[in-house]
Amino acid sequence: MNEYEHLLQLILDVGVEMIRCGAETHRVEDCLYRLCSGYGFRQCNIWVIPSNIQASVLTPNENCLTQVRHIRGCGIDFSRLDALNALSRQACAEHLSSSDFGHRLSKITESASQKKWGFYLGGMLAGGGFGIFFNCDLADALAASLISLLVAFLIRKIEKVETNPLIVNFVVSLLSESLIIFSVRHGLGHHVGYVAAGVVMLLISALGTTNGIRDLIRLDTLSGVMNISASLTGAIGIALGIVLPLRLFLQDGPNEIMVLNPNIKLELVACTVGCFGFSLWFHVKAKHIPWCALGAFITWSVYSLCTILSFGTFGAALVGAIVCSFYAQIMARTNKAPATIFQTVAIFPMIPGAALYYFVYGLVIGNLPFALEKGLALLLSCFGIVLGFLLVQVLSHFLWPISNMNH
Repeated sequence: MNEYEHLLQLILDVGVEMIRCGAETHRVEDCLYRLCSGYGFRQCNIWVIPSNIQASVLTPNENCLTQVRHIRGCGIDFSRLDALNALSRQACAEHLSSSDFGHRLSKITESASQKKWGFYLGGMLAGGGFGIFFNCDLADALAASLISLLVAFLIRKIEKVETNPLIVNFVVSLLSESLIIFSVRHGLGHHVGYVAAGVVMLLISALGTTNGIRDLIRLDTLSGVMNISASLTGAIGIALGIVLPLRLFLQDGPNEIMVLNPNIKLELVACTVGCFGFSLWFHVKAKHIPWCALGAFITWSVYSLCTILSFGTFGAALVGAIVCSFYAQIMARTNKAPATIFQTVAIFPMIPGAALYYFVYGLVIGNLPFALEKGLALLLSCFGIVLGFLLVQVLSHFLWPISNMNH
């Protein structure tokens, strides 16, 4: 293998790892184009979707090279994504040799990004925090935190042998909902629905729906369809896993629909704590975690204000997403890290996870009016968030014309 073949292999390996760490497809594509250009490749043609990367380039000595990667299994690991982003910057700036590039990439991919306790603590904080966010009392929040610890354990074990979100979410939801019902019956917690609301936040991937709609608007049709289908598949698994124990043990639907805590101050504190937990859950570097939590506080404050001012679901989501995205862009440039890290965590309180779950739940139980109501709320929220992100993305090209890589 000559130098250019090895370099192209390494560049695509960077793209594969970025996808596995949770980077958006258009950011990965942009990064790969920059790397290929930085190493002198000409006539670069790169195609990225969540499961595949293809590249065809012309080397400086007029040889045509084509390589393909198939991607299996994706998650979120923002610490590793941050390291890959830094390596990409360095490779472009210093034109690292293929051996040096490969050595540094291996160190990133082989390193453990987080201790296990950080993942479990993050799950407990996220589940408990968002439990209070969704109107849990202290007993409910304690139950949500403890059951979220079980969810974190199950996810780590099951995902080693199974990556299908339908199967993973079904098994985890079935076990956790059964435990929630058992806990409430024996006095640990008071409201099955409220406890489940906090726990389910660890599983619902409405962010995939939002990213999918954004991809569709950007004409990345296949990526958009894949992201949306993965989110819906995961939501179906959650709905099926929750319906079964409800039917077996309660002979009822959800006793309490997810509702926000009526105390706005407690709501703000709870979402900040929950997003601090999600920062640990997503393996964010320690120095970035406070900024991620602050971003969630600011984003939800703006969204809540817009709701009070009767902006409506779409308007509140639009304004909140604009503020969140601007904040993420500023933090990205201040900390020299991908904006994705700050944006994903900060937008989390606004992500319509409840609407996605109840939409699919309504379809599963055959309550079409309920499903349509929640489906409309889901679409309005997603389109508001997407439009807000896209507006800031366009404006950032004028505000920061020389954009740092992968911001």
